[in-house]
Amino acid sequence: MRDIWSIEEIQAWYDRQSWITGFNFSPSTTINHVEIWQEFDHKRVFTDIGKELSLAKSIGFNSIRMNFPFVLWRLQPGVFFRHLDEFLALCSTFSIRVMPVLFNDCCVPRERQSPIEFGKQPEPEPGYFGGSRVTSFEATTKMGYNVIDDDGMEEVVERYISELMEHYRDDKRILVWNIWNEPGNSNRGSKSLPMMVKVFEWLRKYNASQPLTADIYAAGCDFPDEYMRDPRIETEIELAAVLLSDVISFHYYGDYWHMRQFIHKLRDYDRPLFCTEWLHRPMRSFIQTIMPLLKRENVGSFMFGFVNGKRQFHVVWEYLKVRKDMDISLWMHDIYHSNFVPYDDEEINVIRECNFGQ
Repeated sequence: MRDIWSIEEIQAWYDRQSWITGFNFSPSTTINHVEIWQEFDHKRVFTDIGKELSLAKSIGFNSIRMNFPFVLWRLQPGVFFRHLDEFLALCSTFSIRVMPVLFNDCCVPRERQSPIEFGKQPEPEPGYFGGSRVTSFEATTKMGYNVIDDDGMEEVVERYISELMEHYRDDKRILVWNIWNEPGNSNRGSKSLPMMVKVFEWLRKYNASQPLTADIYAAGCDFPDEYMRDPRIETEIELAAVLLSDVISFHYYGDYWHMRQFIHKLRDYDRPLFCTEWLHRPMRSFIQTIMPLLKRENVGSFMFGFVNGKRQFHVVWEYLKVRKDMDISLWMHDIYHSNFVPYDDEEINVIRECNFGQ
């Protein structure tokens, strides 16, 4: 079992990489993870994925961040691994590596969740981020439900990690294992902390050749006002995530000045940094300012979204629709229309300059 990578080890690993530049990938023609990974209509979905990965390579992206569907593994493990192998091979064709996200605290309350159904998926509801009015971005004080909350899940999760490691612990197509997306979100506080710690331990037991991380997002700040002025780490679960991680991954959707401030705070931990979610035009997170900053600071970059489609990532989160101080006519996320026409040509030029420039 390996310990957390030393500062010297992880810095040497990071120095061997070219600048890590990518995006959070959700194929534009799919509305959820079931539609991506299920057997139904699989050939069409993966053909669409190939077209979008080809577009990504053409402007210099070399990485994507993407959720691996734990729920599908539980229901159809054979389909899960067959399609995952095919997906990684497809990414490799375009010289793109993958940062898998294993678990996620950005979730809705239990009574708002629907059971998994395979086959044709619902069409998007116009005007809603994610393509559905059921979203984790509602103004609610209820705790979001994560499948790990169910009794008896420790053994199941450990088996999942074991099977992933048997397949991929030395796979060079995997860039970094992203253990947990936004731990503590959806009013969960430290609810996921015990399982997050165990997942780190199980992955280290298999001596994975890839570094490990869990995303922080300034959970202790009131959103969006305090978050935009003074992003910081102060909750129990985010402090644990930083101390458990080989590389520090963080989310920040604010402006240039405060992004730079957050980066400089995180430098105190002496570990490579990845900004695994950014790009929010209404909150002044612009490609023209943020991407050159991340390149200059040598921070791994994963903007949110790519080709606009069924999930309607251009629409702002529900609790921002009442704000009078933001221009919500701007796209929130995504950089291409569904026909691959850029949202803003200047943005694509900046992306090319950052990705192909020295």
